[in-house]
Amino acid sequence: MKKLIILAIMCSSLIAQAQQQPQYTLNQFNSNLEINPAYAGANDNASLSLRYRKQWVGFDGSPSTASFNAESKIIQKRLAIGLTIISDRIGITQSTAGDLSVASHVRVSDKVTISVGLKAGVYSLNSDFSKLSNVDLTDPLYVTNNRTIPYLGFGALLYTSKMYVGFSAPRVVSIENISPQTRITKPHYYLYGGYRVVLNSDIELRPALLGKYVSAAPFEVDIAMDVWYKNLIGVGVSYRTSDAVNFMIKWQSGNFYVGYSYDMTVSGLRNFNSGSHEINLGYQFGKPGMPDRNQNNRYF
Repeated sequence: MKKLIILAIMCSSLIAQAQQQPQYTLNQFNSNLEINPAYAGANDNASLSLRYRKQWVGFDGSPSTASFNAESKIIQKRLAIGLTIISDRIGITQSTAGDLSVASHVRVSDKVTISVGLKAGVYSLNSDFSKLSNVDLTDPLYVTNNRTIPYLGFGALLYTSKMYVGFSAPRVVSIENISPQTRITKPHYYLYGGYRVVLNSDIELRPALLGKYVSAAPFEVDIAMDVWYKNLIGVGVSYRTSDAVNFMIKWQSGNFYVGYSYDMTVSGLRNFNSGSHEINLGYQFGKPGMPDRNQNNRYF
């Protein structure tokens, strides 16, 4: 019963205030394309990736997310495109989003490249309000069960072979033809960065930060540290403020890479779930062993 009460509160609050974008732990793979269109083409080689995340295992109606990303440079290594498809389920709500990103990369020095990008997409939301208790279904807020919302986003990225800094708002403009009090989407803002610390020919440290902000919700920060051995296998730990301590393992061989994470909840929900699981599978085109594959920001 406690789980159902908490879920109802969570879902009604989510719908009334802000539709949160999916939350991930394995942020250093090309999931960055989901939050920043400027990430498309950040490497010379095209790539594909699949991700699945199950959050708060054992909690009825807990979030589950599946996503697909693809990106590639298309014109003289300066113009790139990316495709993202996300399916997200939480409680009474099922959503699907698909968008196309376009990015332009300009080398401003021998080591530094700046990229700016735009994305345009459509967000589809389906909610079954009848599953909520203590809700007046005649209230205008709960009349529409299905919504399709076009959106626009932007982002910028500065990167070298050893560091990156990005800022983005993937859904900064959404087109909802309804009254202000029944609006669903609100802009989400991301500020993030990472660095490669080369200790010797075998060992690298890869610290990273990711800050997330949306109105009507607390500012959240992911603080992560990976240790990589011979650029083949990495283990890491991260902390998401007021939410979870996360443990990660990542492996890459040739054109393939895979990552897995386990989140240990430290918030008030820790008594109602056994943690969260996430897996990422990817493939990067091109010849294995090329310099671009060994020293780029994809594997931060």
